[in-house]
Amino acid sequence: MKNVAIIISTSNKEKAVAAATLAGVSRKNKFFGDVKLIFFGPSERFIADNDETIMKLINDYNSAGDSKAIACKLVATNLNLLDRLDKVSSVKLDMVGPIIKDLAEKDYEFLTF
Repeated sequence: MKNVAIIISTSNKEKAVAAATLAGVSRKNKFFGDVKLIFFGPSERFIADNDETIMKLINDYNSAGDSKAIACKLVATNLNLLDRLDKVSSVKLDMVGPIIKDLAEKDYEFLTF
């Protein structure tokens, strides 16, 4: 069974909602071996702004598995969002570049929104 990493970088809320929904539903229903949810870029503003819809979808994703959604620490710093994202317990702040490299080496498929 394939493993997937869903990367949300869009600032478009409808696309971000669709992608986060896919991540949670896929994880809950075991559509794939593993599902990673990564926020990378402008999409991190939804988390920093505590967007109700996005945060619910992140919580749904988290509760369906054993790892949290991830947001990029470097991007958060560059967008001046680090202080706000650092307070969000439902998202793991990390350097996403090395994570993507590791997932690629493990033959994950990438779905980018």
